Amino acid sequence: MNKMGSTKKVSITLPDDLIEQVRVHVRNGEFSSFCAIALRNHLAHYRQRTNLTHSYGAWQDEGHADLSSPKAVSNYVRGLRKADAGRQSRILGK
Repeated sequence: MNKMGSTKKVSITLPDDLIEQVRVHVRNGEFSSFCAIALRNHLAHYRQRTNLTHSYGAWQDEGHADLSSPKAVSNYVRGLRKADAGRQSRILGK
């Protein structure tokens, strides 16, 4: 039943209205699984937001002169796509 590894029972306190809203959508016996998935999703969002906050300003235009204009970015992306198409052709034998 548990696909997420080992588990540990914890006690949490939730508002009554939140519990009722979850129970409308979740079958009996699946409340903990629902909460685990919700917590994992929230943690992923939290980590992403934290990482974006910490990395803000890391990009410096001087360090990426090859991507300094919309045309340069388009050329860079076009080159990536061409290289990817070449790899796919080799893998698929086309």
